[in-house]
Amino acid sequence: MDAADDRVRPATRVLALVIVPFLLAAFVICYLMPARTLELFAWGIKPPLTAMVLAAVYLGGAFFFVRVAVARRWSEVALGFPPVALFASLLGVTTVLHWDRFTHGHVSFAAWAALYFAAPVFVVAVAVRNSRAARGAVLGPGPRLPAAVRIVLGGTGLAELVVAAGLFGSPGLVGGLWPWAVTPLTARTLAAVYALGLANVLVAADGRAPRVRLQLEVQTVMLSLIAIAILVRRGDFAAGPAAAYPFAAVVLAELAVVTGGLISISRSRPAAARLGHSGA
Repeated sequence: MDAADDRVRPATRVLALVIVPFLLAAFVICYLMPARTLELFAWGIKPPLTAMVLAAVYLGGAFFFVRVAVARRWSEVALGFPPVALFASLLGVTTVLHWDRFTHGHVSFAAWAALYFAAPVFVVAVAVRNSRAARGAVLGPGPRLPAAVRIVLGGTGLAELVVAAGLFGSPGLVGGLWPWAVTPLTARTLAAVYALGLANVLVAADGRAPRVRLQLEVQTVMLSLIAIAILVRRGDFAAGPAAAYPFAAVVLAELAVVTGGLISISRSRPAAARLGHSGA
């Protein structure tokens, strides 16, 4: 691939660097102090487990945007932008729908509103501009995710999108079936989290190591933190602490698939390099 065509444009790097501090601050509050969100965050999130799940996404997002800021090639980060845009858009709509539930006048709410009203526009704008610049670039042959991993990730992603649609469209009905207590606001917030399943669909559809590696790494960060949060806050489950373990098992299973995908493409890279060298 021509690196000149496939570069990350300066505007994309600047946007990434602007977003990272917001995400890190939100992570610190929601993951390390989840019981104090009414005091410190844009709105009071109950139970604390919901805050910690959202915080896991924030740290994963910070990791992603730091990588965007230092990436050499647009192809390495491009697949992450559609899920980010969907996540931010859903939270922007959620903010409007539940405007009265937020802590207006708090600096955290000002940051929240600025992020979720502006981020979807700017994220889409820089992604479109970068994609147009790289349109003529061709990605050369290289390692791919195993077919089995792609099938599992694709199926998982589609299931997560279905869950997201249910939580967002019918927060009372689907939220009533959730394993811990949620309000319409927190149900729609979790819908935004599950909408990140779009990343799995895109990874499964593409499969090329240079394009999917970062997305798998981001998911490793998020899923690890979510699994820890479930176990730490297992008392938040409506059916009792024991209900946390099946939920955690599902998260750990997805983490195992993601990690397996990363290991497989890491092992195939040296093999591909040896084949290329012998062919030369």
